[in-house]
Amino acid sequence: MREAKKEPLPKGVRWSLEVMAMIYVAVAVLFVVNPNWLILVVNKAFVEYNWPMVFFPTEKFWFSLAVSVPGTRAFLAFAAAQRSAETRLYVRVLQVSLLLTAALFAWQFLFYKHAALYALGFLIESIQMVFYLLLSRKLT
Repeated sequence: MREAKKEPLPKGVRWSLEVMAMIYVAVAVLFVVNPNWLILVVNKAFVEYNWPMVFFPTEKFWFSLAVSVPGTRAFLAFAAAQRSAETRLYVRVLQVSLLLTAALFAWQFLFYKHAALYALGFLIESIQMVFYLLLSRKLT
């Protein structure tokens, strides 16, 4: 088995991962405090353009996932920043998470409802995928 690199991460890479981790924590806290706020804001922003709205879930089943996904991503980003030997693995797991979510947002937008919330979700997840792709190039 190949030995993982134990050299420290470049400062910019470590800082970038820590910032992303803090953003994920903020998103998780936002969903804990008011899970419907994001849906409300996006719906209001695009209602005058006649985009379909995404309605509030009537059950809180998805609330657990809405909090656990950014919580897990925060852990992965913090761990990637702190444990240089495993950084590549953590970044790959983040990329898989983002790819799956972006693909599902795209599917929902294309085949379910052309709602701005789905397009925005796809855009945000895609931007993060590009960010981690660029970041992973600095790890080689």
